[in-house]
Amino acid sequence: MKKDLFKNIIGQDQAKKAIQDWYNYSTNPLLIWGPSGYGKTSFAEALGARTIDTTQLRSDRVNSILKPIKESEDGDILFFDEIHSLQPKVLEGLYRLIDKGTFYDPEIGLDLPIPDIKFIFATNFLNKLPEAFCNRVKIVELQDYTEDELKEIINNKYKDIDINALNPIIKASKGVPRTALGLAQSVISGAKTDKIKEIDESEVNNILTSRFAIDPDTGLSKKEFAIVQRVCDKGHLSTTAVANLLKTSLKDAQSQYINPLQVSDWVCITPKGIVPGFKAYENYRKFVKKIK
Repeated sequence: MKKDLFKNIIGQDQAKKAIQDWYNYSTNPLLIWGPSGYGKTSFAEALGARTIDTTQLRSDRVNSILKPIKESEDGDILFFDEIHSLQPKVLEGLYRLIDKGTFYDPEIGLDLPIPDIKFIFATNFLNKLPEAFCNRVKIVELQDYTEDELKEIINNKYKDIDINALNPIIKASKGVPRTALGLAQSVISGAKTDKIKEIDESEVNNILTSRFAIDPDTGLSKKEFAIVQRVCDKGHLSTTAVANLLKTSLKDAQSQYINPLQVSDWVCITPKGIVPGFKAYENYRKFVKKIK
């Protein structure tokens, strides 16, 4: 029984305990559910899992999922990210294969056992997975990160930035560790370009504004601000309306703007469409003042 598997992962204390329990005692597949950039892959790597590229498994043939399983050895852990992207037939074949613990070999006309392995799946969209699939896995949901956790994550990797200057980066990250680390790296690159040796909060604010058009007070870029302002003004918007506002595709509007704003409580998705979230209401007067 291994201990301290996740000593290098900051935050996610509930998930750590649940995944540790699964690793020690469970034989059912594990499904890690959470927004993109929250560390699903980090958990799989900490467990020594072998990552399977699901982009190579997008056909509707069940055999596409079988190859990496047959190539495994007893004791292996296989990690399938973005499991929701697989075709329904492939998913159905996968959980039937897990249920039986065998696969059919047409060359000899017999069912053969699969290796004694564990499965980890990950998804950003639980609602895109069939109920029959979800019923066969242990689901662990990743929770939101606190500001202190995000500060520790950034500071552990990028000590060049004054720890007291990280708040604007945390706001702009919308609470996503991967985004926070990317912004921190960009701030350091900008400081090197501008020949700045000490990166304090004023320098962070300047770089976020000059490179990314991000308002340090809100953590919103100009395009994100335009969405939130329009949603506050109109009461609700459709994804199509957001795409038209930004002059971008529906897919990009959803993935690049709406989803991050939703995760960080700037907007909510309801049957009426996109409506103001908690942070939008909280800062409404600030928005109105800026608009005027």
